[in-house]
Amino acid sequence: MKKFIIIIIGLTAFSSVSAQIQPIFSAEYYTEIQTNFDKKYNWVNLLSLMIDVPTEKISKNWKNGSFQVDVIAVYTLFHDRIADDLLEFSNIEEESVPINLFLFGYEHKWKKVSLFGGVRNVNLDYFATPYTSLFVNSSAGIFPTISINYPLANYPLSATCLHFEYQPTKELQLKTSLYNGVAHNPRENVFSVFTINPSKDGVAVMSELSYMQHKLGSGFYALGTFVRTAPEYEKTSYSIWTTIEQSVFKKDNKEIGFLLQGGMAPQTNNECNYYYAVGGYFQGLLSPKKQDKLGIYTNKAFFTNTTERTIEVTWQYPIIEQIILQPAFHHIRTGNKTVYNIGLLRIIFMI
Repeated sequence: MKKFIIIIIGLTAFSSVSAQIQPIFSAEYYTEIQTNFDKKYNWVNLLSLMIDVPTEKISKNWKNGSFQVDVIAVYTLFHDRIADDLLEFSNIEEESVPINLFLFGYEHKWKKVSLFGGVRNVNLDYFATPYTSLFVNSSAGIFPTISINYPLANYPLSATCLHFEYQPTKELQLKTSLYNGVAHNPRENVFSVFTINPSKDGVAVMSELSYMQHKLGSGFYALGTFVRTAPEYEKTSYSIWTTIEQSVFKKDNKEIGFLLQGGMAPQTNNECNYYYAVGGYFQGLLSPKKQDKLGIYTNKAFFTNTTERTIEVTWQYPIIEQIILQPAFHHIRTGNKTVYNIGLLRIIFMI
């Protein structure tokens, strides 16, 4: 299963279509130590470098456009994972990737509409919600009913894409992405991300309608669909999902809220058919500066031949503005017998 990257480089989960006029550069480095509390350890690293250059810096007459590039590299010390879980407890763990174009292309913005063309990754636009972005389990981000069943442009892979956004109000947003149906492996050929071959790879379309409100505390609600056509399937494959996040208390940088997730991909040719999750979010309760975030999250995925349940407890604290410390604990049960207890310590450096 591929996974979801927590921090969205230079972008937000609910972005405005207004264009910036200054170049943006960011560098983010994740380092993570993992243990199964027995004899297995692993060390995972992720580096991301992003630049966003507005077209007005090229020509004063070329407005509301930007060129975007995000390059990532992944390094894992050991090839063997410390747990054979299906949902994958770490959303940055992956086989080493020397270099990959996570994002590469041109975006143009109008008053309420934006259009991007180039190479893109679904994690930049979908599943990065205000609460789920805290958790490190892969399925807290992109749902396994999509990531396990389809070879899509999911971390660390990318693919050619046309991405459209329409934001009629500050609260309401519609997103649609048209991808090459297969995201090819950059370890074999770094230029394979530019592949456009619908006759062989098919096409994949992801869409989401979301609503964010701040009148009753804060809340985020989304309904999404994923459709893929490919030569190996006689019928078009699809998946649907929904996310609900709602605060129940919010005052003086303190916040308490809950999240609900659900996804389904009921076709018989899929490996994972159903998924649901419930979680709690607690901000500013455990540190004097009220900058910490505590999350408790449990989920269950239904596979063709088994199920998997996980519980995650994670705490995130910014040591300084550019350095974030995040320990996490996972309890995982695959089927009726296999149990894993996993601990990890993640440190995030941001420039």
